[in-house]
Amino acid sequence: MLTEALAHAFGPTVRVNAIVPGTFLSDISKAWDMEQFARDSEAFALRRGGEVDEIVGAALYLASDAASYTTGALLRVDGGYC
Repeated sequence: MLTEALAHAFGPTVRVNAIVPGTFLSDISKAWDMEQFARDSEAFALRRGGEVDEIVGAALYLASDAASYTTGALLRVDGGYC
């Protein structure tokens, strides 16, 4: 709701969107129990954690002119986690 409210408050001058990341394999994941994570990731549609570079495209899209009609949006980048 905050993303939508800010989009209404600051539009049309400013576009407000949010990236909603899922589980990414980054420096912090090195401390995880990877066997447990492998079992947990079976609930994801893609059955794996994301690589850090896989979120970059979402950020580039929202920062580009291609997203000029996108505001108040939540862009999930989560491998199909439900």
